[in-house]
Amino acid sequence: MADNHRQSLYQQQREAQIQKLSPQQYLLATLLELPVTDLEQRVRDELYENVALEEGRETTDEIDDFDTSDDADGRTSDDVDEASAESLSVYDDDDLPTYTPNGRTDVGAEIPIGDTRSFIEDLQAQIADYDVDDHQRLLIDYLIGSLDDRGFVDRPLHHIADDLLFNHNVETDERELEQALAVLQRFDPVGIGARTLQECLLIQIDRQIEDLQSDEPHAVTSSLTPEQHEARLRLLRLERAIIADEFALFERNELQRMADALGVSTERIQTAVEAISRLNPHPGRSLHEAADDRVQTVVPDFIVETDHERSISFTLNNGEVPPLHVSRDYLQQLQHSQGDVAHMTRPQRDAYVYTKQKVEAAQMFITAIRQRQQTLVLTMQAIIDLQRDFILTQDDYRLQPLRLADVAQRTGMNISTISRVVNSKYAMIDGVLYPLKYFFLRSKTNADGQAVVRTRIDPLLRSIIENEDKQNPLSDEQISVLMKQKGEAISRRTVAKYRDELGIPVAALRRRIQ
Repeated sequence: MADNHRQSLYQQQREAQIQKLSPQQYLLATLLELPVTDLEQRVRDELYENVALEEGRETTDEIDDFDTSDDADGRTSDDVDEASAESLSVYDDDDLPTYTPNGRTDVGAEIPIGDTRSFIEDLQAQIADYDVDDHQRLLIDYLIGSLDDRGFVDRPLHHIADDLLFNHNVETDERELEQALAVLQRFDPVGIGARTLQECLLIQIDRQIEDLQSDEPHAVTSSLTPEQHEARLRLLRLERAIIADEFALFERNELQRMADALGVSTERIQTAVEAISRLNPHPGRSLHEAADDRVQTVVPDFIVETDHERSISFTLNNGEVPPLHVSRDYLQQLQHSQGDVAHMTRPQRDAYVYTKQKVEAAQMFITAIRQRQQTLVLTMQAIIDLQRDFILTQDDYRLQPLRLADVAQRTGMNISTISRVVNSKYAMIDGVLYPLKYFFLRSKTNADGQAVVRTRIDPLLRSIIENEDKQNPLSDEQISVLMKQKGEAISRRTVAKYRDELGIPVAALRRRIQ
């Protein structure tokens, strides 16, 4: 028993070893999701709250500029790994991280955009990423429409099955709806489609475990040693056990009873509960935005310039984010006091701990800002490499099928990292604004194994129908033949589906309209 107790203490110490990294990972993930205008406010808030973080250049030493021209050597994930592995020692002031914005700070006023895609539409667009048939697609689409303002499916599935039968003449059962719901719960944001808070948290924890066990390197966690990686995995499994098996105790915050039930220390339970508290309990909070609040103003996060022939260059828009450094005064206070900690009075020790916490927080924030900058540049460079023809021409027919996984593979980062970069960010190409999501063209393959790209199919389909003989409109089979002649081989069934999604009636109704 004594040996087991000593082993437990040793494992607990290793668990604490990653506590310093976990907030860093969480901070980076948060910053990656912010567009430049939100980042500006986040930096202002941090400067206000942390007296050890100061703006302005402290020295003439600057981070090497990013060379984002086509001829530049591509940066790899090793650059990001070095940033994440950077020492956070508060004693060696020569190695303190500093942040100097690399890119543009002279981008003009906000640009108005209209008719932005709603949250529901974004969820519906994700269906194309999964291999589902028309019946499953209909079920998923109906489940999306059934989400409440939390992003939950809060009605029993058998009631939904009844609604589909009586109101839409669609026959299904709970088993089929369970399968459709399982697909929906793979969508982003993570946790969408849950039926309870417990299920929502479990979905998010399971996704983190899946990411951690993925063979793909992760920009946030690739700097972890094998021991730290295993410790992080153990912590996630403990989080899952708490939510799956002891949810009632979790809701009442009964730490000791959870520790007794799961056979771990209260310190480990506290660590797991703190991690759980950072999960999103309402992943659909933006579902019910006002319908008339569809016109937004945005500032591009990337400025891309071309000569329309061969050359592409881009810069990262840093907005009004200033250079950052750790306060020299606070650092000197630490250096002056560190040798006398054992002889300090209680007030002196409290002041020392406060100063140390502020300095470490400033270092962590600067490191995360730098890492965000590098990750955004790596991601945009990969998008440019993979969609080069479109960027040079801005011709939608030049867009290539592109998935988050393709960019993740090229950059050596995890898909979830790329997803955070892509969300809510825009690139201005020769004065034209594009959401980064625009470059990620979902596609399927036809019977010949060729990519079927919606941005090519939809205008071609519209054109064929607009130019048909209105006295003798084309059937879906005839449209399929014409599409194949024009280089887009899709089946009659696919024509019917896309035609229906575009709101174009069948041939018989088009004839009556004429």
